[in-house]
Amino acid sequence: MCIRDSVYIVGQPGLIYHYDGTSWTRQDAGTQVPLTDVWGDGPGNVYVTGHGGTILRSSGDGGWSRMESGTTANLFDVGIYQGDIMAVGRDGAMRVLSGSTWSAAPNEVYIRDAQQTVVDTFYTDDDEDENYIESFPSLCYYGVTGADGAILMDDPETAWQLRRVTGGVEWVTCAAGDDDRISGNFIATDGGRLFQLSFSDVDGLSWNERYSPALEATVYGIYVDQADTVWAVTNDGRINRVDPDNSFHELYEDGLILFDIWGTSGTNLYAVGIEGRVIHFHEINPGEYGWELEELPDLPEAKSYAAVYDKFGVLVQ
Repeated sequence: MCIRDSVYIVGQPGLIYHYDGTSWTRQDAGTQVPLTDVWGDGPGNVYVTGHGGTILRSSGDGGWSRMESGTTANLFDVGIYQGDIMAVGRDGAMRVLSGSTWSAAPNEVYIRDAQQTVVDTFYTDDDEDENYIESFPSLCYYGVTGADGAILMDDPETAWQLRRVTGGVEWVTCAAGDDDRISGNFIATDGGRLFQLSFSDVDGLSWNERYSPALEATVYGIYVDQADTVWAVTNDGRINRVDPDNSFHELYEDGLILFDIWGTSGTNLYAVGIEGRVIHFHEINPGEYGWELEELPDLPEAKSYAAVYDKFGVLVQ
């Protein structure tokens, strides 16, 4: 996560690193559990999610305190949904922050037909229901994503309406979009497919496939700039860019798992991957831009990674 020149990355076991524009510093998380995501909008207002219901908040001076999340489920993502700070994860976990207290998000979901008539109802915490969504891997301003192409979006009568993206989609693995700019909301899948949110008077809000065939791998993370250019990282170590005109560009490949990507612009990007790898795209020399592997201080030896988790709590090594 980037806040101007302030960059945070998290991982396992209990790793938090901060970049202040000059150097990287390891910070004490106070835990050894796998940490899965980080989001914030300024010093002292940065949140980290992790396994076992872990939510940490930055004190703004390099310290972290644990918040009571009200769940023991593994949490995978934290960010903004419809103006609220939310954390989502396994076992249907959805937590929303009010002041300094995390509580359960509303759990009733409507299923509507093409005429917007309610045809079924289920609850996110009812694992006996055939519509139950086991995990929510990610969220963006307009949706919470899940297994089998599921997306929970705002419903005019109740908290949630179930939407789906179709066509061979199993998991919607990641999302991007922190504000209400509709076209800046994207989701991607474990089949390498990329969808963008749009609005029309006929269909309302809908997810439309943007560009997919060349991704061909599980997309673990995406970053979107204000021009709706998308950078995507994959489980086979590739970094790809899809431009607003749908042109596709392969930017980087090393064969090692990459988990996420974010930045402040298209000329200042950070991709993170297995074994504490941080790959920085920036101006290496005057007028010369490229990808450079950055070294993190106090990184545990590789042997400490006997169990490496992806952002969904699944062993990948």
